[in-house]
Amino acid sequence: MKLQQKNIIFDLDGTLINSMPIWDNIGRNFLLSKGVNPPDDLEEKFEKMSFEESAQYFIDEFNLKMTVKEIIGEIIKSVEEKYIKEIPLKNNVYEFLECMKKEGKKMCLLTASEETYVYPALERLKIKDFFQNIFTCSSLGMSKSRSDIYDTAAEKCGFKKDETAVFEDALHAVENAKKAGFFVYAVYDAHEEKNSARIKEIADVYLKDFDEIMG
Repeated sequence: MKLQQKNIIFDLDGTLINSMPIWDNIGRNFLLSKGVNPPDDLEEKFEKMSFEESAQYFIDEFNLKMTVKEIIGEIIKSVEEKYIKEIPLKNNVYEFLECMKKEGKKMCLLTASEETYVYPALERLKIKDFFQNIFTCSSLGMSKSRSDIYDTAAEKCGFKKDETAVFEDALHAVENAKKAGFFVYAVYDAHEEKNSARIKEIADVYLKDFDEIMG
């Protein structure tokens, strides 16, 4: 299998890097630390939100006496060291990015994570320079619960939709990238195992490993 599109929009967490385990129960643990008993479906809601949306949800729903900035700061502090020092690339990612660069593909990153720890992680993993643009949901003022975030990223890069592929791992992101009209590669991640059947139905291509499309 060979990737036909000229341009690629990549997700980061769960797609290029193996970071999803550190996000398990992050919202739940934060609320418990504030003496709040979290609802059972919290993580499901949390994973679809940007940092700003999550923080505002905590304030509105649980009457936390904190600002959005304070909440985001606490959550980031709990994960950033692992990004900066530990989180690895997923299998064959570096080789795939290198292959795409050699083929002249233009690539950008679109992530729900924050610049403060994304940039150091990308530099440590030696993949930052593969991307002509790096967008965070915060920098765009949008989350991946909106399909037009992919249009915005493509437009800012000068990518034509019919020449652009999107790589995502999470069900809601795969759904919205497809809804926006992009060709979607879904990348397997254990964190999305429960949704794998539905992801396979929606995505144009489902990948267990990047070596499946390296020429």
